[in-house]
Amino acid sequence: MGRAQYSASQARIGNFFTVVQVYEPSTEAQKTFYREVVTPLNDVAGQRRDRLDKADEHLPLLLQILAYGGTRVIIPLTFLYSIRHRVVQSLFVASVAALIAICLLLVIVLDRPFSGDVSVSPQPYKLGTPARFWER
Repeated sequence: MGRAQYSASQARIGNFFTVVQVYEPSTEAQKTFYREVVTPLNDVAGQRRDRLDKADEHLPLLLQILAYGGTRVIIPLTFLYSIRHRVVQSLFVASVAALIAICLLLVIVLDRPFSGDVSVSPQPYKLGTPARFWER
């Protein structure tokens, strides 16, 4: 989510909360309606906070050290295997390096779930009822 989208949605959620806080229900029907509005609004705000927290999370430092440090250890170790043919040894080292590169790429892509080509899409929020609140 870009900074502009974050600010716009933050302002809209703030406006919702302001309207709900200012409103004073007087009849029993209004009080019931008020409860039915406040509960989902709190759920939406809580889920939004969870998504923002998840967007700011990164891989734990220990996992980063193991992933990148392990690469620097395993690739040189593959040269220690005594394979008589240089071509076979080169293919062995290249295949191990490719496998590690793919795993590191997967770790990097999964570390950033809200950016890039493989990301969580905001498309569900553009359909149905939330569509009227989406900036066009």
